[in-house]
This record gives sequence, C-alpha cells and structure tokens, in this order.
Amino acid sequence: MGTGELWEYEVGTMIKLSNRLKLLASYVPQESIVADIGTDHGYLPVYLVLKGICPRAVAADINQGPLEAARSNILEHKASGLIELRLGNGLEVLQPGEVETIIIAGMGGGTIRDILTASPEVAGTVKRLILQPMADEMELRQYLLKSGWTLREEDLLLEDGRLYVVMVAERGHERVENPVLLELGPRLVEKKHPLLGLFIAKRKEKYHKILAGLAQSTLPEAREKAVGIRKKLQEIEGVEACL
Repeated sequence: MGTGELWEYEVGTMIKLSNRLKLLASYVPQESIVADIGTDHGYLPVYLVLKGICPRAVAADINQGPLEAARSNILEHKASGLIELRLGNGLEVLQPGEVETIIIAGMGGGTIRDILTASPEVAGTVKRLILQPMADEMELRQYLLKSGWTLREEDLLLEDGRLYVVMVAERGHERVENPVLLELGPRLVEKKHPLLGLFIAKRKEKYHKILAGLAQSTLPEAREKAVGIRKKLQEIEGVEACL
C-alpha cells in the first residue's frame, strides 16, 4: 500500500482513496446529491455512493480520458446506476438545482473561482461547496465572501509531504476585514488548527525567498514591494505568536 492511501471494504469491492479525498468526503452531508467537478478517476463519487453517503452523484470532467478512467472504476465497483458521467467545462454540465453539494478539488484557487463565476445560475442553487485549492487560497476566500458565501469550515491535511487546504462554504454573509486572516484562513486561525504552524512556516519561507529576490533589484517598485511583504510578514508572525 502506498503512502497516504486508504483502503475501504464495501459490498465485495476494494475502494482506493487517498487521505486527501477521504477528508473531502467527510464534509459531504449525508443523503446529499453531489457533483465532483474534475473527477479524474472517479474515486470520490464511487466512495460516496457505495458508503451510502450520497444516493447518487455526478462525475464530471473537461477531458474524455479521465472520464473513461472514471467509467472503468464505476463499472468495476458496480456503481453505474448511481453515478452519471458528464463531459464538459466546469458547472456547465449541471442544471440549476440538480445537485446540493459541489466538490472542486486539485485546481488553483483562481480556476475554482472562474468555474463558479461562469455558472452563477448553478452555483446559486447549491447548498454546500467543498473546495480544495492547490494555490491562491486568499483569492478564493475573497471571492466566496463577496459572492454570498460564508466559510463554514476549513481544514488542513499533510499528505506525502504536501500541505492541502480544504474550504467548506455555505450560503450566508460573512465579513473578514483582516487580510492576514483571509490569507491564513479565518476558521483555521479560530480553532488553532494543529497544522497551522506548519502552514505559516511554509508561507513565511515563500515570502523570505521573494524578499531575497527583490533585494537584488535597485528598482523603486521592488523596494516598495519589499516594504509590503515585510509588513505582511509582521502581521503573520503576530498571528503565529497567538497559536
């Protein structure tokens, strides 16, 4: 068994699920109809329907190759009557009100934002978003809060040396004025997540590398940017001191 892999036994089949996907599955409400956007091999929807968490699911991808891999897994686990495969871009494969929960994982925060923005008539009818951005978390949080979503929950997972951020959003109104909280995650800071210290350390390392690069420049713009980054580092360290 590879690092970070989890095996579940269900109705005579073996379901292979990484800890990252297992964490995403844990935030899917019981009896919720779910769409997995960018489903890849379809492991997550197969797991959700066979475990009885979801009565049915939509597995969607923009590319035919991943959908064929998902089809193979669905047939192998005898879940073809519970999962519908759809080829298309983002939420365009869905009708308004068709699903209650949408999962978008493994994409950049900007890409996830663009997917949600492109189909407001679909996103607006969903009860819960489960998002796992690979980058640009602050950008995604800003979009969600400006678009009538509240961050119900946030989580962190360390798997195979990589730190993953998970956001769970539901309809509501929330204002987060502090930009540092938007960058680090308001729910993560509130509950002092045990992995937040590591997340902060990685973020500080990133900014120190940027500062080292800016120090090689004599341009006024570089000096101005360096001042802003130092200020941000001070604010992040202020949060770190309270953990």
